[in-house]
Amino acid sequence: MKSGITYGRLHFTHKILPICSEKMLGLFLVLLFCSCKGEPVKKEKAADSIAVRRIAEAPAGKTAENCYDYLTELVRSSNFPFSEWKIDQKEVNLVIDYDNKETILCQLVIDSGGSGIIGWIEYRKKDGRLMNTSANLEQPLVLKYDAKWKDAFDSCVAR
Repeated sequence: MKSGITYGRLHFTHKILPICSEKMLGLFLVLLFCSCKGEPVKKEKAADSIAVRRIAEAPAGKTAENCYDYLTELVRSSNFPFSEWKIDQKEVNLVIDYDNKETILCQLVIDSGGSGIIGWIEYRKKDGRLMNTSANLEQPLVLKYDAKWKDAFDSCVAR
């Protein structure tokens, strides 16, 4: 019999085995490094991430954190096309993308187990215009809403 190693019905000579072992080891190391991208991903509910993202993304001192609750209710009371998504308006929350003296840009999100983004809005603080920017940034749709939430938001921001 030839010298070498037999695995089942396969027989490897001493010259082939080291080459196969080196290639397998190299492939194993590549796969190992590709799969180790850092810390394990922690799944969290959308509601939990909203509070964290609001604090992290909204510049400090622009709008008090609790004032965003009034803005959320303002958006929920609007004529944004929630029915297209077949959701209740009370399920919608905001993620503040940008907030300065004049404008607040927000994502409308729901807790869906996925991305949950259903649209984007822009709120202009000075004139109280709420606009649906989801479809067209150049020509956003002006939305109507319950004015009591604008008054509550303005009062909160003024404090």
